[in-house]
Amino acid sequence: MRYILLCFIIFLGSCNSGDQNLTGKDIIAKSIQKHDSNNKWSSTDMHLRIQEPRFQNPVRYSIVKLNNKTGAFSLQRNRDHHVSNHIIDEQGNATTYLDGKTITDTLLIKKYRLDPSRNTVYRRFYQSLMGLPMSLHIEKLDSIGDVSQVIFNDIRSYMVPIELEKPLFSKHWNLFFSRDDFSMIGIEMIFPDDLTKGERLFFEGSANINGVTIPRHKHWHDLSGEYLGSDIIIKEITKE
Repeated sequence: MRYILLCFIIFLGSCNSGDQNLTGKDIIAKSIQKHDSNNKWSSTDMHLRIQEPRFQNPVRYSIVKLNNKTGAFSLQRNRDHHVSNHIIDEQGNATTYLDGKTITDTLLIKKYRLDPSRNTVYRRFYQSLMGLPMSLHIEKLDSIGDVSQVIFNDIRSYMVPIELEKPLFSKHWNLFFSRDDFSMIGIEMIFPDDLTKGERLFFEGSANINGVTIPRHKHWHDLSGEYLGSDIIIKEITKE
């Protein structure tokens, strides 16, 4: 009996040891396997209707088309009583329209962010945030920090700090993964020089797009906990 008990204690110790020896790179790899077990993200072609309420625009809706294989992208979004279209074709050419027309009025271009040079920013935003954690293979990372175990949104989690080569809101992100199954449950975008500045995203629910599991809801908060808005996948638009 004592022998069995001793073996059980050793087994538990070995499990905890293995748990503690996971690196940030290990956890990211396990999470990618959880969300994209058949490695389909790099060739996924998606067409989604997304609700994006913000305090300054509580009725914001977007339709996003993204082809990870060709790089083609389009964003259709309501702008007051208008609709803007931001497009990147397979050759990388960027065009922007308001109500189907090319706009030359500089005031309208500034107000509705119609400069075609912004289209790559929009594409990176949707590709990177919708595609987490798979998109971490696309983003160039300067570093992956040490893993810590924390409670995030009341969930036992691994926290993995990373530094992006090119900022997306910030260069410094904290990634959060469930300790139960390595699913990704949120991120923090922080500024080490100002610990009050930054944003925290909570992921909830899931959507299966072409065999890839991505978060259905992303809720944005500032670091004090104040709610800022959400990104909610309403439906996948299928080809007829």
